[in-house]
Amino acid sequence: MGKAFIVEALNPAKHRREEFDCGVAALNDFLRLRARKEMEGGTSACFVMVAEDDPGVIAGYYTLSAATIQRTALPESVTKKLPRYHEFPATLLGRLARDLRFKGQQVGERLMASVLHRAVRASEEIASWAIVTDPKDTKAREFYASFGFQPLTESRQFITMKSAAQWINAR
Repeated sequence: MGKAFIVEALNPAKHRREEFDCGVAALNDFLRLRARKEMEGGTSACFVMVAEDDPGVIAGYYTLSAATIQRTALPESVTKKLPRYHEFPATLLGRLARDLRFKGQQVGERLMASVLHRAVRASEEIASWAIVTDPKDTKAREFYASFGFQPLTESRQFITMKSAAQWINAR
């Protein structure tokens, strides 16, 4: 059995953001400098994964916020079963990163499982039809595809909440 982790909302007084290093300066800087401000401003929610035995050390994090998907971006095979709205509510997975110190401990997979669980649960209270994300490179695109994300546009992928729930139930 691997290390025990918990996922919780970022708490700058508890979580040592300055130690986090995923190897990508923009993701490190976001966590250190902007995550708290965005949470306070209501523009994104940041969740961190920490080891139970050292809850100040951030193994990984992700952000979620509200988004929409334009009907015209979806294939007709999808939209023919949907109401005739111009856009659909979605949950944006804005950032997802794993600290290099936790490589090989399935932190990325555990973070994605948390994203899917949290988004599906939230969509039961506030409607959200899908989760969208904007992978930064081919490796990230393949990672998201392994969870069922499909291309939406050239730069964006999506998974419907129904498919996310099916992924959860298959576990």
